[in-house]
Amino acid sequence: MRGDLRRALALLRRRTHRGPPARVRLLEKPDCGLCAEVYRALRRVGLDEPLEVERVDITQDPALFERYALRIPVVVAGERELDAAGVDDRALRAWLRG
Repeated sequence: MRGDLRRALALLRRRTHRGPPARVRLLEKPDCGLCAEVYRALRRVGLDEPLEVERVDITQDPALFERYALRIPVVVAGERELDAAGVDDRALRAWLRG
């Protein structure tokens, strides 16, 4: 029993993030399979690194729709943008680290 509790606490400590989370925006539109895939990848990356994901529906803003309609899904971190269609977890993690 104690060994199980110790292992669980060690895992929790390893998964507890230090410092503020990186904030990213995922530009997407409804019923977009690639967008859902990138969101799941961001969630997986967020298990290992502090990450706060804001999902932005580009169909709600005509300016965003005009700019990103053919590029989605797009991940935005600060001033950097990543056309994330088909990007795997490793590449996404490396891009987020800058």
